[in-house]
Amino acid sequence: MVYLKVFVMLLLVVNLAGCGNSISKDLESQKWEFTAQQVDSPASTVRFNSKHVTFVKNDDSKTYGYKLKKKKDGSTQFIMGDKSGVSHRAPTKNFEIKKFNKSYKLKPTNKLAKHYYGEAKLVPIGKDETD
Repeated sequence: MVYLKVFVMLLLVVNLAGCGNSISKDLESQKWEFTAQQVDSPASTVRFNSKHVTFVKNDDSKTYGYKLKKKKDGSTQFIMGDKSGVSHRAPTKNFEIKKFNKSYKLKPTNKLAKHYYGEAKLVPIGKDETD
């Protein structure tokens, strides 16, 4: 009985760890169009690598550090910081990220994210998305 409990716990831990990992791999696999409620200008093109996200609009680009964090309630947090990375000392923009079809919706979970972006969306470039 004890072995069964340990096996189930290990299975849950591996499954939860994999969720953030699969989002990360999906984000890194293609270009995205980023739109946000608080941003009046046209959408940005976004590229992810394992530690950074780069927003490109016309000839201007900005790079930020980011990380995905699985929360106890099962949701995934998308945390974006300054260029060098995400630190508990530096201001961050925090979102809850959820996949809908092939797109991702980002719901702001702190004041900076609400102020700068509001609700946001990542849509794969070159694909017609409907929610």
